[in-house]
Amino acid sequence: MHHRNMRGVPRPSFASLFALLCASALAACMTPAAAQTQYRILVGYPPGGAQNALARVLADKLGEAIGRPFVVENRTGAAGVIAAEALKNAAPDGATLLMSVDSNMSVYPHTTKKPAYNPPSDFVAIAHTGGYNLALAVGPSVAAPDLKAFAASTRAHSSPTGYGTAGAGTSLHFYGVLLAQAAGANLTHVPYRGTGPALVDLAGGHVAAVVAPLGSFAQLARAGKVRVLGQSGSTRSASMPDVPTFKELGFPMLEIAGWFGVFAPIATRPEIVARYNEVIVNHMRTAEMRQLMQKFELDIRDMSPQEFQSMVKADYERWAHIIRSSGFTASSD
Repeated sequence: MHHRNMRGVPRPSFASLFALLCASALAACMTPAAAQTQYRILVGYPPGGAQNALARVLADKLGEAIGRPFVVENRTGAAGVIAAEALKNAAPDGATLLMSVDSNMSVYPHTTKKPAYNPPSDFVAIAHTGGYNLALAVGPSVAAPDLKAFAASTRAHSSPTGYGTAGAGTSLHFYGVLLAQAAGANLTHVPYRGTGPALVDLAGGHVAAVVAPLGSFAQLARAGKVRVLGQSGSTRSASMPDVPTFKELGFPMLEIAGWFGVFAPIATRPEIVARYNEVIVNHMRTAEMRQLMQKFELDIRDMSPQEFQSMVKADYERWAHIIRSSGFTASSD
């Protein structure tokens, strides 16, 4: 809405002036050299899956907002560490962002003696882009109908029962450790090169159990090939309502959510961080994005950069405690 001055000339509203000031601030941050820079969102995993899908949609929206195209660049290897290290070494000008999974920010630094980066001092959080619940499922080789019976069956054997995850040193790995401690199960970790191969072995009866995002089990569970014994959410999933939460099974300490988020180098200017957060949060509210999030069983949480940064810090400290308590020994890499 515009107001008119005494001469009848329209005056811009406060909202339009604010938008103009934000655009001017971002433009001022761009040096002539930066104007030629490729804007990109780094992803640490191969194309396919939720991370890449989210990154591609948000790259388009960020590009529209700043008037320069954003591209998604897959920097694969070392379970996302290579992409995160590339972000650490990037200029803090808003041209390089990272779509990260929680493990790379909260877990990895505690699993190696010489981490390639330190999240609290190297990165600034921009926006939360999806939360997911963790779950434990068993395959056809396990007769136990529920978590209590499964834990009892593992204690009945002298050797521990294997549970698979997407890899060693991930939040899935240590969530399995935490779950075993809470439920009194005799479990041992079996690392795979991704969730896909672990699910194949689970359905084939080659590994007794798998810890993975709840949505990963949906298709196999509906086909009756696996049974999901519990999940880490605060409430039951609308798409998988028969799966109880660990909290309702008597294990409130297992109420932990995984997440995806966008990050920038630590010295990125606050006005750039705020503008990117605004673009992402506004798009996450659209029907188009809600449909995509439902496809991947992801929850939407509106969070400011400060709120997301606080959540990342809390997760970083919580996983440090879990990993220390597990007896895990950091590698020298």
